[in-house]
Amino acid sequence: MSADEVAAFLESCGDGVLTIHADDAQSFPVSFGYDPDTDRCVFQLLSAPTSAKRGLDAETPATLVAYDIGSPDDWSSVVVDGVLAEIPTPEPADRRRYAEQATPIGMSVFDADPRVLDATWYELRPTDATGRRSP
Repeated sequence: MSADEVAAFLESCGDGVLTIHADDAQSFPVSFGYDPDTDRCVFQLLSAPTSAKRGLDAETPATLVAYDIGSPDDWSSVVVDGVLAEIPTPEPADRRRYAEQATPIGMSVFDADPRVLDATWYELRPTDATGRRSP
């Protein structure tokens, strides 16, 4: 895929799997929004008190894999490597983009009372992004 095709796919996808490359690597499903103007993915990560996500460094190497499978012969996937960084105060545009593009999920996915979950905003700043699609 070209860089423009990768960007268009990320803007339309809304979910994927994020891997955090820390001492104890973790992978988990996420919803996200993509900002083509700044070439970054925006996440609102929820974490329980015992979650590994609470111990992220200021800038953590990470990989996002986003994919869509229509059939065995109709698929697309994008891999984004980069740095995951906290957004201390998300801009209204970040919140809007996330709300418009991220795949909604129910709170039942968390094994914790929703009142104890911590919401933190992050951005994935790409260092490399590649995409493939079925022939």
